[in-house]
Amino acid sequence: MPGRFEHRELSDPQPGEGEVVVEVRACGLNHLDLWLEEAGLPMPVSLPRTPGCEIAGVICDVGRGVNDWRNGDAVAVQSNIFCGECEYCRRDEQSFCLRAEMLGVTRDGGFAEKVVVPVRALARLPSGVDFQTSAALTLAGSTAMHMLTNRAQVRQGDWVLVIGGASGVGSAAIQIARNLGARVISTGSTEAKRKLTQRLGAESVLDPAQPDWPAQVRKITNKRGVDLVVEHVGGEVLLKCFECLARGGTIVTCGATAGRDVTLNLWPFFVKQQRLVGSYGRDRADLQTTLDWAAAGKLRPVIDSIFPLDRTPVAFARLRSRQVLGKVLISPCMLP
Repeated sequence: MPGRFEHRELSDPQPGEGEVVVEVRACGLNHLDLWLEEAGLPMPVSLPRTPGCEIAGVICDVGRGVNDWRNGDAVAVQSNIFCGECEYCRRDEQSFCLRAEMLGVTRDGGFAEKVVVPVRALARLPSGVDFQTSAALTLAGSTAMHMLTNRAQVRQGDWVLVIGGASGVGSAAIQIARNLGARVISTGSTEAKRKLTQRLGAESVLDPAQPDWPAQVRKITNKRGVDLVVEHVGGEVLLKCFECLARGGTIVTCGATAGRDVTLNLWPFFVKQQRLVGSYGRDRADLQTTLDWAAAGKLRPVIDSIFPLDRTPVAFARLRSRQVLGKVLISPCMLP
């Protein structure tokens, strides 16, 4: 049940061949962690399991066959750990990997002082990108990057609607879309969230509790609708997004926190030649681009709060409250 954690002392992990041990400096909290805690994932999970999928830290031990990494290297860890061998991995499309592991779900993650990961999941932290920035962007930021530059494309002058702009994915998506030349509309359920999304670059921010918010989107765009919707909520929100979409427009979706089952009216969907595109995880190029943009100052993390490891249950409760602005981080090296 939610809130049941055990804080355990374990022996130091040992790296196998092709693996390293990372001393965790920061790890982002994700809705995926809530689903794990609630047994809400559509897959069996072996327990006990250490959650945490957005890891940044320092290599402190290397296994056999590891030649390109050294103790002390600052790294980010890709959360969708790809096999590197299947047909998709050979095409550098790691998000489609047939044998992927999910960090913090199918193998132990980063809510710990140390974690073992394969070297293929590592990315070097560029100069100027600190551990907290990496942990706040490695999953959420690269998810948005994958959505906006891989699964869909943004053209100069496009209208882009970002659902939930104060979330980790949403806050990154606003910045990415603006950098690509788009005009951005967003949504926020509280005044604080709406103000944040405006500071990030959204021209207009709407309250999704207002029944006519899709009509407001069409009014802002002179009845045309938006070219692209970045959606990560699902349920009725996804269906509302079709009311905001221009002819030939695209909805790219990566989540279903508000519901996984929807009923779609196909007639306007195909008459208006619209697209609904799924997006899952990220490719290696998306992660590297995210880190490079952060180093260049084009993409900045929005960090709501940072908790020490022994206050992880409090961090979970905060994320579950839906009052979070940006990312919640766990820092195992932070003093209580």
